[in-house]
Amino acid sequence: MRAAVSSIIGYIAAAMFNSILLVIKETNKSVFDWLKATFGHHWLGHGILTIAVFVLVTLLAWYAIRRYEPTDRDIGRLAILVVVFTALSVIIIAGFYAIEVMGH
Repeated sequence: MRAAVSSIIGYIAAAMFNSILLVIKETNKSVFDWLKATFGHHWLGHGILTIAVFVLVTLLAWYAIRRYEPTDRDIGRLAILVVVFTALSVIIIAGFYAIEVMGH
């Protein structure tokens, strides 16, 4: 159960990082260029960094809750958070591109 909880927390962090990084790299040429130069392609770097955030946050959460046994109620609340943060991530990305399209 602890692995599921820590993975959910890692997913939430990675989803938010993914959407925020997308906006940052699309609006900041130096970040875009750094990703491209460092990883060979900006999307490859984007993916690697997002996976790194997921793994790091999952491991930190695993350690942080090492003495905690989540209840079924906790899992239900985390499931709601997954839906909320997934929707928020979609809103950030879709909103960014909608503004970009309307701005041009």
